[in-house]
Amino acid sequence: MLRILSSRLRLLCLGLLAAVLAGCAGSTGGGARAQGAAAANAASSADSLAQTTWELVRWSRPGGELRAIPHGDNGEPIRLTFLAQARQYRVNGFSGCNQYMGSYRLDAGKLSIAPAASTRMACVPRERATLEADYLRALTTIDTFTLDSGGAPRHLTFNLRGGDVLEFVRRQDPPTP
Repeated sequence: MLRILSSRLRLLCLGLLAAVLAGCAGSTGGGARAQGAAAANAASSADSLAQTTWELVRWSRPGGELRAIPHGDNGEPIRLTFLAQARQYRVNGFSGCNQYMGSYRLDAGKLSIAPAASTRMACVPRERATLEADYLRALTTIDTFTLDSGGAPRHLTFNLRGGDVLEFVRRQDPPTP
């Protein structure tokens, strides 16, 4: 009897774990859809954004209000770099106070960014700490993205699920590995 209860409890726990994991996997919405010909072209290959660096230059709220984007203490802007080597697709950058890193996937016309870790430097004033947290969260809630051209794009836009719009301009690209 005890063995049967133990087996059922194990199955119940495995079922609950599977449900939780499925919920977590589904929370990203499967990635941002490409909008426009240039983004669709870029989304056709995971290497399309590889070896590019972007600076956040404008953050619009749903009503059109602009959000201030201060640079870090050393004048460093908020930036996003896409890197690919072999089959490793990584992002890294500066989020306002800290460096961050994670992974990205560009597949089947959709872009997914998963920042996984960041340094933990103190972030003062509070507005910068809030901006940093919001920016890192925004990278995981991109609904659609656009690029200005297919060849060598200079402008990247993320439309977030909540209605915010993040606009980036291309900066000096990192060296190709």
